[in-house]
Amino acid sequence: MIQQDDGAQRLWDTRAGRWTGAPVAADAMVDFGASARSYLVSGSDDKAHLYPVVGGRPLFTTSAGLSSVAVDADDRLLAVCPDGLAPQVWDIAAHRALPGAWNTAKGTCDDDSTTLALTGEQLVLLGRGGVRVWNTASGRQVAALPDPNAQFAALSRDGTFLATADRREISVWRLSAPGTPVFRHSLDNQRLQHGFAWDPDRPLLRYLEAGTVHTLDLTTTVGAPWRKSPLSAVRLSPDGRRFATAELSGDRYVFELRDTRGGRLLRTLPSPPLPVSPDRAWPVVPRDTQPLLAFSPEGGTLVYGVSAPGREAAPQRLTLWDVTRERERSTLDLATTASAAAAVTIALGPDGRTLHTARIPPLGDVIEETWDTARQRRTAVLTGRTGTHLAVSPSGHLAVGDDLVIRAGRAVARDLVEDGEIGALAFSPDGRILAVGDQTGRVALWDGTLQHHAGILRSVFPLPLDAASDDAEAVTALSISPDGSTLAVGGAAGTLQLWDTATQQPLGGPLTTPGESIDTLAFSRDSRTLYAGSAHVPLQHYMVDPDRAVPLVCARSGGTDLTRAQWRTYIPDAPYHRLCTQLGADAA
Repeated sequence: MIQQDDGAQRLWDTRAGRWTGAPVAADAMVDFGASARSYLVSGSDDKAHLYPVVGGRPLFTTSAGLSSVAVDADDRLLAVCPDGLAPQVWDIAAHRALPGAWNTAKGTCDDDSTTLALTGEQLVLLGRGGVRVWNTASGRQVAALPDPNAQFAALSRDGTFLATADRREISVWRLSAPGTPVFRHSLDNQRLQHGFAWDPDRPLLRYLEAGTVHTLDLTTTVGAPWRKSPLSAVRLSPDGRRFATAELSGDRYVFELRDTRGGRLLRTLPSPPLPVSPDRAWPVVPRDTQPLLAFSPEGGTLVYGVSAPGREAAPQRLTLWDVTRERERSTLDLATTASAAAAVTIALGPDGRTLHTARIPPLGDVIEETWDTARQRRTAVLTGRTGTHLAVSPSGHLAVGDDLVIRAGRAVARDLVEDGEIGALAFSPDGRILAVGDQTGRVALWDGTLQHHAGILRSVFPLPLDAASDDAEAVTALSISPDGSTLAVGGAAGTLQLWDTATQQPLGGPLTTPGESIDTLAFSRDSRTLYAGSAHVPLQHYMVDPDRAVPLVCARSGGTDLTRAQWRTYIPDAPYHRLCTQLGADAA
């Protein structure tokens, strides 16, 4: 728009070199539509007018008193938010209001805080009550997001993900599971004045700030093969070669063993029977059961079964599977003892010779048991426990729980995290390090004998979106690389962070994940690849070897080195190197 001598504003056609469109008042706000074939004019008379770029008559004029207005990319629909009322969606050509669930959102249109956006078939409202999304074709609400401070929003091309931004960060949400964001990026005092946009061809999100275009690569988040129905359990073998899954199908569980190299199915395992309640009036139903999975420290044995938490039931049969020979070793019924309380956690010792269980009776404290799997008998019982987490050292000489250490059959109370509740436990493959994560995102490091406390890794997990919330992201999975140099920490909201165990400093920022709780972690034998598993995306892999990362970076840059100015911009804390030139010289 260009202001003329008479104070009015008009469009100037730069190609034709002449005025076009209708003149509008000098104090009116003008916004072009996504199609570039129309523009919105508002503010001069408390109304909004949609004009074609070519032509003088408005396509649509709204009623007075609007807090927000938006037009879709096809100039087919117009959304308006009348002050103090519910949103409206209008068919521009038919000049009629469309019915939909947005009509019931009365009082959501606030002149101070409401913003509307129309993308594809989705209507997005940003307001003090959070973010709400409706489908304009079906009229149904798609999602409600707990992000009351969002100022900008943009839907991905397929409408599966919604990106929002406030003054602190950019968040990306999966609309089919909108409870928590799948990606969070701190703006670090950057100011978004022009919003952001999705790349039309690739899973990239871009925003402009202070003359610089920033690009966020969301390939792992957006491109992950998301399962519509979540798995009931997933567990990676400590050597990173295989992973086991459990899925409830009808009235039984399907247990599968897969290769981490591409997720190839190795074996569908024999299904154990569901526990049966002794009280016919209170039967065990499949939805109240829980699958159990655990690998031995070296990964050669898998134990699996089904439990009924909070119940006494029989049988409670566990199957020990020889992973190498691909055959069943034996079965073990935990309900053969005096206690038929449900086991909720299991852990195997080396070669699967011993089994540790944590049971929760209907009344009373947690009971921990040790079993000899070859003789199929219980060898030790500990009562009065308060937690259910378990880990066994690679040598089998130590078993660790929430509040105790078991050595040579004797239990000693030990506070492994300073006045915290444990979320995950993991020994290093050589047994020299024990990592203990708590419910606040911190990780305590111990030597493998549990004699010396090596340090506390602070939480680097993002703060909750709700500033008033005290619920920090808990640690849910841990893994230490075979060379002992790197610790991977996974969280309940999907945060995945690498740490240098020697310096006890984080290695870069969080890795990009599908955005749900990290249930299991494991490194490859050469420590160069990290595997992660979760309910909807059971296998994720990350390259953590710098020698393999450099060729990928150079390939993305076309084999061209960064200039010194670019290096200062993107890698300011490292000395300048011509990486790609050196890589080519080494290859020659």
